Amino acid sequence: MAVNISTLGQQISLINRVKEMQQSMSNAQLEISTGVKHQSYKDYGPDSLRIQRYRADLVGIEGYLYNIETTQVTIEQMNSGLQESMDQAGNILSAISIQLAKGSEFDLDSIKGAAKAALQVIEANMNSKLGDRYLFAGSDVSNKPYTNANGATSDMQARMSDWLDGTVDTATFLAGIEGITDSQAGFSSTLQSAKGVFARVDDTFEVDYTVLANNEGFKDIVSGLRALVNLEQPVEGVDQPSRDDFYEVLDTMYRKVQDGVNGLRKNASTLAASSNTINTALETHKNDRQNLLRVLENTEGADVTDAVIRLQTLQTQLDASYRATAILSQLSLARLLNP
Repeated sequence: MAVNISTLGQQISLINRVKEMQQSMSNAQLEISTGVKHQSYKDYGPDSLRIQRYRADLVGIEGYLYNIETTQVTIEQMNSGLQESMDQAGNILSAISIQLAKGSEFDLDSIKGAAKAALQVIEANMNSKLGDRYLFAGSDVSNKPYTNANGATSDMQARMSDWLDGTVDTATFLAGIEGITDSQAGFSSTLQSAKGVFARVDDTFEVDYTVLANNEGFKDIVSGLRALVNLEQPVEGVDQPSRDDFYEVLDTMYRKVQDGVNGLRKNASTLAASSNTINTALETHKNDRQNLLRVLENTEGADVTDAVIRLQTLQTQLDASYRATAILSQLSLARLLNP
């Protein structure tokens, strides 16, 4: 009977040992598959709070990285719209310069046609969107910033008619174009009360990347081009303005468009500076993320090679335990008494 009790005790001990090894093997397999030492924070003991704080910091950094990368895409699209608008306006300025340099009769029709095409492109650029957000609307991102091109054309045609029939002289006509309001130029009423847009790149730091469609650059270009589209050469004996008045208007609109191009160039430079600042923050966050990941790796990361060795060792021990259990299970009091 004593031998039976002893054998039973050995069997129970081996069974418990097998269970412990199976649990250890399961833990080693988890370390290999997940790459971390433990599956719950409490198992890390004193390091638990520090790991949770690092993880929270990582979530914050990922949020800033998303904001920054989204803003950079927005700025790239805005820069593209600015550059295309400057190119279109610049082409009209070049065409006018070439015409004037020829010294022959000015071909107004070709300039009007080119100015109309350029104006349409620039109007479309002012209403550029990224997703469901208008790029040049400031904080009023849901509403189209340029909404009334037809109204602006009607206004310009009325001004041109008054100039041609002598209702206003050339100085008054040009002063009126210079004083065109946002509404008269075709911009939406909501844009006129829009605020700036900012990128939150850190806990306490925001970067302004606002360019409004009704800024002086865009406004000068569209007003100047619209005047050129609707400009007419005075007919001697019919219209009041003289040939000199015509060229004064042409020269003034040329300079207005040129001022607009210079204004957009300044906007592009400001955007570039904002982009550089945002890029600096981006690199800082990337470095911080890398450092945090390295610290977390050192704190909670499992040594996979060590886990593989432990798993293999435990597997060998488990096989041996199974064999020992099988041998013990075959032992009985009868076999001991009757060998």
